[in-house]
Amino acid sequence: MNREEKEKISFWEAVATMVGTIIGAGILGVPFVIAQVGVGPGFFLLIVLGVAALLLNLMFAEVVLRTRFRHQIAGYAKKYLGNFMYRLATISILIGGYGALTAYLIGQGKVLSALFGGSEFIYSLVFFAVCALILLIGLGVVKVFELWMVAIFIVIIFIIFGFSSSSIELPNLTYTNLNNIFIPYGVILFSFGGAASIVPLREILRKRQDKVKKAVVVASVIPIAIYTLFAIIVVGVTGLATTEVATIGLGEKVGRYMLVFGNLFAFFAMGTSFLTIGETMREFFQFDFKLKKIWAWLAVIVVPLLVFLSGARDFITVMGIAGSLTFGLTGIILVLMYWKAKKYGDQKPEFSMPKYKVLGSLLIVMFVLGIVYTIFELVR
Repeated sequence: MNREEKEKISFWEAVATMVGTIIGAGILGVPFVIAQVGVGPGFFLLIVLGVAALLLNLMFAEVVLRTRFRHQIAGYAKKYLGNFMYRLATISILIGGYGALTAYLIGQGKVLSALFGGSEFIYSLVFFAVCALILLIGLGVVKVFELWMVAIFIVIIFIIFGFSSSSIELPNLTYTNLNNIFIPYGVILFSFGGAASIVPLREILRKRQDKVKKAVVVASVIPIAIYTLFAIIVVGVTGLATTEVATIGLGEKVGRYMLVFGNLFAFFAMGTSFLTIGETMREFFQFDFKLKKIWAWLAVIVVPLLVFLSGARDFITVMGIAGSLTFGLTGIILVLMYWKAKKYGDQKPEFSMPKYKVLGSLLIVMFVLGIVYTIFELVR
């Protein structure tokens, strides 16, 4: 294999690492929340939040490239924004990461039970044990799994479209209920969370960091396209009967083959995301908290297991809260960090964007309003 071929493989491994982080349990909840508000306004929110996530990812990529030493989001927040924002970012990352891993445990149990029958609880534990072992081995194995798993579930989504397209009903795509306009926000925001994977993405491309921007753009656009196609399929077929785990309701409506392919898609989507988020959190504990690898690994896997064993089983609620609160707070920190790094970065990056003062300010306002709304709903 020549150098050019190796670089191409590395590029797509980097893209797969980020795509695998982004497309996880969120894709299974997006059709449900879009069905609650209607396809038109639902897709408007999907595109707006997808573009916002793309901009945030590029901002963080520039921060990473402007910084000589390797950190995770909290470490960069400490460098550029001080100790208070470091603590805030740490809390946000931990709650968001553990919330995501817990959602994947819940979702995988439901998916595997729908495929094979049996206990959701046992399937969740088996999935957890396998992924924990892979995370212990390290990134070299994780990125190989990511590349294959991302490729597999992209193929599967086209198979799903082929089986389901004839079952799409137009009234399901024209229904609108603006009274539910705020319902999709948290889950959609959760479904685009993946900025932390830019650190391992850069590591994979360490010999060609000029490709980081392209990899981030490609990896950010792919989920928007996949979510749009998947939501059209599911909502078009099941309408208001869309289930919280979308592939289960789709399989019940279309038939056994769809139940198999749909839930295989869900399995690979959540599997890739669990691995990459777990690896990102391990690096966070290892590099920012200076823990040894084994202790960093334990810090990642113990908490979601305990939360799951304590009785957490509500798939949509876990994603919605994590998306609105933790990913919203992280978004605010990323914008502020980007502005600071433009001025105080300690090396020249491979790419540089405008300051985006107006766009950045609008993003902060949106995230603040989302956090306030979610807290209000929780305490109401």
